[in-house]
Amino acid sequence: MSFQNEQTRWIGLILITLGIVTIFKLWWLVPAALLAGGGIVIYRRQRSLGRTDEALQALLWGIGLALLSLFHLVWPGILILGGASLLLRGREAQVEQRMWTLIGQVLNWNRRPTPPPSSSKVQIVEKQDGE
Repeated sequence: MSFQNEQTRWIGLILITLGIVTIFKLWWLVPAALLAGGGIVIYRRQRSLGRTDEALQALLWGIGLALLSLFHLVWPGILILGGASLLLRGREAQVEQRMWTLIGQVLNWNRRPTPPPSSSKVQIVEKQDGE
């Protein structure tokens, strides 16, 4: 898909969403949707770079803050999220695997997560004039 088509699709989806939010007066959902969406976007970006630990932490905080804002439990919830974040450190890959397994079972998917790239380092090779 070209950049122009993808951009047009996203603009169309945003306009439809804003229309639905306006018609049904769902403005109270916008901050939670932005927090959750931000967490998902950062998760996908970091995951594609092979940074599973950062990806899962972003997902935890984005979805967690979205849920806390919906239930008006932001301050005590931040303490819980902070504790969960600390307990998650170093075990992000295993937790991600379990998360996708659980989601697959709940939604009846047969999807398996792709393994992260073997290295996130970029190797630069200089070409000499004679080659």
